[in-house]
Amino acid sequence: MNSKVGKKLRMISLLSILPVLFILNPQAASAHDHGANKIHEVQSGKIPTISLDVKKDPTGGFNVKVITTNFVWTPESASEKHIEGQGHAHVYLADQKIIRLYNNWFHLNTFQFATTSGEQLLRVELVGNDHAPITVNAQQISSELLVDVPSDEIRPQGSNAWKLGAIGAASIAFALGAILFFSYVKRNGSKA
Repeated sequence: MNSKVGKKLRMISLLSILPVLFILNPQAASAHDHGANKIHEVQSGKIPTISLDVKKDPTGGFNVKVITTNFVWTPESASEKHIEGQGHAHVYLADQKIIRLYNNWFHLNTFQFATTSGEQLLRVELVGNDHAPITVNAQQISSELLVDVPSDEIRPQGSNAWKLGAIGAASIAFALGAILFFSYVKRNGSKA
């Protein structure tokens, strides 16, 4: 095999395995959490407040109203510069961040996010446009309460396993296809 074909095969093999490594790397999955190393301490003026009104949805999960004062929802400014009194919220279930929230209503789909039944802590934290926590006296401005997740409304365990298998199989198929293609090119190219 000539060195050009060998280099191409190595590059294709490397590129086919990168998606699998990205998914298995926990730091890559949380790379979108901007603002993790700073906070926005409210020094003066009107201090934002937050509370939650949660009602069980008859079709499953919970309907959640986030009630705020002295806070303006600015989804159009997400990931931009912080402006006092503006931003969005981050939602956590059982200490796992599940969504960004850009207005004051959302549906907590427990089938999608809960992995165990029973009481679980739902927490909503106000953050600046740049995702950094908004604090008062070094305390995050947030609201939390326990939600009771029924056992028939949780995500089946291992439901994401098929994704890893599919990505792995696709990567292997891509690599094998590339090897076959370059073998064919090499054989037919040497006859010319």
